[in-house]
Amino acid sequence: MSYWWVNHKQTFEQEVRGRYMWSPKRKANGARNHFYDNMDRVKPGDIVFSFAGGEIRAIGTVTGKASSASKPSEFGKTGDYWGDDGWLVPVDFKFLKKSFSPRNHMEYIAPLLPKEHSPIRKDGKGNQGAYLASISDELADCLFDLMGEQDLVCQLLEAMRTSEMEEKEDLAEFELRNRTDISATEKEQLIKSRRGQGIFRSRVESIETQCRVTGVTYKEHLRASHIKPWRDSTNQERLDGNNGLLLAPHIDHLFDRGWITFDERGRLCISERLDRSVLDAWNININLEVGFFNISQQTYLEWHRSNVFQRN
Repeated sequence: MSYWWVNHKQTFEQEVRGRYMWSPKRKANGARNHFYDNMDRVKPGDIVFSFAGGEIRAIGTVTGKASSASKPSEFGKTGDYWGDDGWLVPVDFKFLKKSFSPRNHMEYIAPLLPKEHSPIRKDGKGNQGAYLASISDELADCLFDLMGEQDLVCQLLEAMRTSEMEEKEDLAEFELRNRTDISATEKEQLIKSRRGQGIFRSRVESIETQCRVTGVTYKEHLRASHIKPWRDSTNQERLDGNNGLLLAPHIDHLFDRGWITFDERGRLCISERLDRSVLDAWNININLEVGFFNISQQTYLEWHRSNVFQRN
């Protein structure tokens, strides 16, 4: 994961509300621009601080790679001198509850600014011609601390984690589809298993009869969820019914994201990172014991506790 600082200037509203960043590929005179070249360097999961009018007003998570795109029509006459050929990067921006002025905290920020290609000057004003700048982890941590936006930080980190998991699963499925040593029928079942369908679901249903947490038995309302995630499993594990649980959709969400898991005795384990109001709203008993798991299930659950469960 990398951190970036974007100076939106006069296109802040269009870009942040439109959930993207856009820049020309070249300066008006045709020369390369380091800040424009950075657009092709960002990757999904990166975090972007949005600076406009002397304040950081939003933070976003990059959701896709840069693509060539004409200047957005909603810019109107803004930037008439910009070339029409540009880069567009999708970003899920979220507005801060309260705008943050770096100028009021330069004693902490200035020493951490990039020595070259800095987005702002040491007096807190934006650098002329700077659009997208790379910043260090140390500067990003400093900004998070000064802003105190812990709820937003958690949202961004979760969005980043989700993006990384989806990208890893997409890559695994792409590689699977291109294998020549597996029959088309087996490929179909392996891909279906990613979504909790096909042979995998049938095998899970032969072992599990209900959602372990809610007690719901109507299978049309339950998902077949991998214990060891599909992206991390071998093909054999992807179809192994012991590597699955039938879970209600909201429980599947908590389990898949690592906010809950189960210990070797079948007791519900809850991450300290999970807001307890969620448990109250969904009527989840924190002292719940969900019953016995067979030996194979316990092996998969041990992997889940070590690699997926979000500990302190």
